[in-house]
Amino acid sequence: MGEGHNTAARNIRDAICAELGEACEVLVADPYTRTNPFINRLMQSGYTMAINKYPRAWKVVFELLSRRGVVEGMGPMLAELTAAVRGLIAEFQPHVIASTYPVFSFLMAKIRKLDPAVTVPFYTVITDSTQINSAWYRCPCDGSIVPDEQTALVLAGDGVPRERIHVLGFPVGLAFEKLSPVEPPADGQWKVLFFPGGPSARILETLEGLADLENVTVDVVTGRRKRILKTLQQAGLPRRGTLTGWTDQIPELMASHHVFIGKAGGATVQEAIAAQIPFLVSHVVPGQEEGNIVLIQQSGIGALASGHPLQVCHLLLGAFANNGSLWQAWRNNLASLKKPSASRAIGRFLVDSAVR
Repeated sequence: MGEGHNTAARNIRDAICAELGEACEVLVADPYTRTNPFINRLMQSGYTMAINKYPRAWKVVFELLSRRGVVEGMGPMLAELTAAVRGLIAEFQPHVIASTYPVFSFLMAKIRKLDPAVTVPFYTVITDSTQINSAWYRCPCDGSIVPDEQTALVLAGDGVPRERIHVLGFPVGLAFEKLSPVEPPADGQWKVLFFPGGPSARILETLEGLADLENVTVDVVTGRRKRILKTLQQAGLPRRGTLTGWTDQIPELMASHHVFIGKAGGATVQEAIAAQIPFLVSHVVPGQEEGNIVLIQQSGIGALASGHPLQVCHLLLGAFANNGSLWQAWRNNLASLKKPSASRAIGRFLVDSAVR
C-alpha cells in the first residue's frame, strides 16, 4: 500500500536504464491499479487512515497476513489480479521479473502452475528490514533480495535456503550517489527535516514544542496529506522554517539537513541511511515498520521518539548538546551502513539472472 514499494521499483528501472540504456527495456507496472483503479485508491485511502489514526487495528491485519494459509487462501479474491499479471507477462515477454510487493510471489506460483511455459526467473525485492512479515518470503521464488545482513538472517532462520538470499541493499534513487551530507553547523543553528505522521493534534503539539528551540530550524514536508498541510498553514507552523506539500526533492532535502523526523517506512529509513541523516521516529506504524525501528536503534543511527510529543524536542536537545557529540556518533554509524548504489547492484543482478 505504501508508495515506497513503487518508488523502489522505479529506482531499479532507472538504474538498469542508466547502466544499459537502449540495450534493455524495463516495464514498471502496478497491476492493482490496472485491474481496478477505483478500488485500489479506496484501499490506499483506508491504509493511510489506518496507519495514521488506527495503528493498532492495522497491526492486527498485518499479523493476520503473516500467518500461513491466510494469503494462500485468498486465491478466489485475487483471480482478477492474477489474470492481470498473467496478461502483462504474455504482453511484455520479460526475461526476468522482480516484485517489490509481497503478494506477487503467491500469484507467480499460481501462474506457473496454470501455465508451465512461464519459466522466467522471478525475484522478490524486500523493502522492509530486520523484522518482516513472512508473506514476503514464505512462497518460494527464485531468490529474495534483502537490504541488509540482519534481514538475511531472519529469512535463513525461517528456512529460506541461504543461496536464495541476496544482500544487495535497498534500491534508493540514483540521486543519492552524488550527494554529500551536510556538515555540523558552524553557527550552532541545526536544520531539522520533519515528515509529520499520525494524528494532527500530535503533529501540532510537536511543532509547537520545536518552535521553542531557538537553535533549531524546522522544514516540514506533508507529502500527499493535504489536510495536514492546510491545518499547519492555518496554525502558522512551523514558526522558523518552511512548509511544503508534495515534493520530488527528497534526496536533496535529506542531504541538506542534520536530523530527519518521521515514521519509519522502509524506503524512508533506507533513504535516510543513504543520505547519512540521523533519524528520529515520531510515529510508529505497528507491524512492518517495527523492524525498521529496530534497525535504527541497534545500528545507533537515531532514536525512537513516539512517546509524548515533546519527546522529540528532548531527544534533539540531547543530540545537539556538547557540540553535537551524540549527533556525530549517529552520523559516524550511518557512514558504515550506506549503500547509495544499491539500485545499480540490484539491476545488474537481475540482468545477469535474465533468461537470454
